[in-house]
Amino acid sequence: MSPIFNHHALHGLPTSELELLVETLRRSLGQEGLTERDRINLHAALASIEALLRQRHAPQAPKPSAPSP
Repeated sequence: MSPIFNHHALHGLPTSELELLVETLRRSLGQEGLTERDRINLHAALASIEALLRQRHAPQAPKPSAPSP
């Protein structure tokens, strides 16, 4: 299995789909017969998606207010 998720593809998905993808990857990691390379790729994909989800769920910094005239 080659790496299947890239930065652009992940950022294009809605949060709900990313969360579904995380669950799918976690289930996949439990399958028997995975090669070490498959496990490495699945863990890498999972880490990328989880990092993006943390970023999306992090509170946004307030924008500075415009100075009054």
